[in-house]
Amino acid sequence: MLLEIDSMKDDVVLLLDAFFYIAIWKGATIKAWETAGYAENPDYANFKALLEAPIEDSKAIMEERFPFPRFFITFPGNTNERRLKSRVNPSSSE
Repeated sequence: MLLEIDSMKDDVVLLLDAFFYIAIWKGATIKAWETAGYAENPDYANFKALLEAPIEDSKAIMEERFPFPRFFITFPGNTNERRLKSRVNPSSSE
């Protein structure tokens, strides 16, 4: 995906590798579904896989990286979101 604010949508999970830190950002809808416990319901196994995939990718990156990067998971309204937003380009429509 493009590294732009426009990529940060409610229904996506993004993984950012900025060398010194790795961030997973979950859109508002994804975070609400996770909070509601959909990932624990066997009927939503695909959603659980969607949440686990970026974590597994992050682990693989961190195992090979020196110095060891900081890792965080964030979502809209979280204080760590500012770290992610400082790395992305502003929207072309703004």
